[in-house]
Amino acid sequence: MPRINYKGRILGLLIIAFITTNGLLLFLDEGEKVDRKSYIHTWSKTITYDLLEKFETKGVFTAQEKAPIYFNGNNGTFDEFLIQEGDKVDEGDALYTYNVANYTQQENELESEIGRIEEEIDAIEEYIDEIESYQIPEPETESSNRSNIFGQNDESEETPPSYVETEYLQQEEIAEQEAELNKQESLLEMAEDQLDQLQEDGDQITVTSSFSGVVTNLSEELNDPLITMESTSLIVKAEVREDERNRLSENMAAKVKGEDFNFETTGTLTDVHQFPEEIGLNKTSRYPFTVSLDDIDEEVLPGYHANVEVTTKEALGAITALQEALITDENLYAWVMNKEGNLERRAIQSGLETDGLIEIVEGLEAGEWLAVHPKDEFRNGAVFFTPLHIDDLDVRQMFKIKKSSILNYSLLGFLSR
Repeated sequence: MPRINYKGRILGLLIIAFITTNGLLLFLDEGEKVDRKSYIHTWSKTITYDLLEKFETKGVFTAQEKAPIYFNGNNGTFDEFLIQEGDKVDEGDALYTYNVANYTQQENELESEIGRIEEEIDAIEEYIDEIESYQIPEPETESSNRSNIFGQNDESEETPPSYVETEYLQQEEIAEQEAELNKQESLLEMAEDQLDQLQEDGDQITVTSSFSGVVTNLSEELNDPLITMESTSLIVKAEVREDERNRLSENMAAKVKGEDFNFETTGTLTDVHQFPEEIGLNKTSRYPFTVSLDDIDEEVLPGYHANVEVTTKEALGAITALQEALITDENLYAWVMNKEGNLERRAIQSGLETDGLIEIVEGLEAGEWLAVHPKDEFRNGAVFFTPLHIDDLDVRQMFKIKKSSILNYSLLGFLSR
């Protein structure tokens, strides 16, 4: 008859009783008087990072400007074209000639046109002087109820633009007005040239160009426009769907890449339309926008397609955490390794979210360690233990520690138990 191992059975029962008792203590420990430890397998570290929210679409390269040129048959009869399709034309180059029907009438019209352009030039120059003389106040001295010369009314609940932003608007407005001034001066030169020809020849006028570009169309039937020219400088035109329209605004930064050719450049959003090209009850509305380019390759031609990437929001140098390291209950929070080496539940305030990364506006600092997994082990104020990653240890550094330091660390370890 086999002998019964009473000692083994008693030991097994004691082990089961020990485990059961500890389990009941933990289960009934509503006041959390039993010291618990947390096993943390995965950690994540907060870093400083540039977060960018982007919008992607497709676009097409096209001429930045188009210049239609018209012929008024009341001024006389058309004679001949002096250019061909595909020709590059500079300001002042001859385009076509026509025979004057009524000398006196034509002379009066040209003199009237010259007077009108001169008045326009005077008004633009006066406006530019006014903008340049405008002194931009520092933000702290800026009045809360004032309308400046750019048409901005500062009487609003919104924060007034900073000194730098207002200075940028000032320079942008000056650049636009100087471009218009150059255009009017070219028109004036052309009108004065036509008047000189009329007064010298009396019956024929050669019309010159006030625009630099490429001739893309000539109307041999003398339909309007008689000549169409396009600038050699390019922009990119693209569209955005109605559900994405509110993400875009002028002056946003963009990156442009050639779709089927090796070309990449940067640019800025301009002319974001407020109205769609087409409106239909059963169609998704699409809103056009334009990207002005910082650089362009001569081999890129109008009609080439591109991929457009627009930065809609950015948080530069932001304290950043992985999305999986944050927990949402009623409020967003994270489990942080504090200075004492314990787990701490900490409420945080987040900002921009993109590609699994979240900007931390308040609650965390760069370089803090966040517990990620397993989440059911997270306890506020708990001591934790975590796997030792041998591959990350530098064994040689361990032997460089002073013997006194090793002794101190060892005693601290025993005392903490």
